[in-house]
Amino acid sequence: MRAACKLAAEVLAQAGSLVKPGVTTEEIDIAVHEMTIAAGAYPSPRNYGKFPKSVCTSVNEVMCHGIPDGRPLREGDIVNIDVTVYLNGYHGDTSRTFYVGTPSPSTRKLVEANEEALREAIQVCGPGVPCSAIGAACGAVAAKHKLTVVRDFIGHGVGTVFHAAPQIFHHNNNQPGKMQVGFK
Repeated sequence: MRAACKLAAEVLAQAGSLVKPGVTTEEIDIAVHEMTIAAGAYPSPRNYGKFPKSVCTSVNEVMCHGIPDGRPLREGDIVNIDVTVYLNGYHGDTSRTFYVGTPSPSTRKLVEANEEALREAIQVCGPGVPCSAIGAACGAVAAKHKLTVVRDFIGHGVGTVFHAAPQIFHHNNNQPGKMQVGFK
């Protein structure tokens, strides 16, 4: 699993280096596909359910799981690139939001608050910690910045299954269960 996650991170970094005005998310998808295959892996999103591409690219107001297309990225856009690869029997999944050129102050505030929420959520993780602590950490950061958390999407585990347990809420919740090493 470490190898799959490491490869996903490398592919994400390369995909992010392509983000600039005029580039299409379709071009990013093609590059992600080629990088993943060249590394001896398979792009997990491709043909997962009815998803037609090798990477998710969510531009501006698209929350997640955006389908790459021919629209050129424009100065001031943001794009989340979500890379998942399948290597040696394991999925590695990662994403990051990139600025296209210079973002507006409100866009920068939103992205920076999300990055802060991620850091705070990671800080609370550890064996024996309630899974709900992740949502509490994210919710606290959102409230501090006078933002809200979209409740329609969740985090998930990865491993030999693409979208594995546990499901993790990003908002205050009473989710049962505690984190453990080798979570299943």
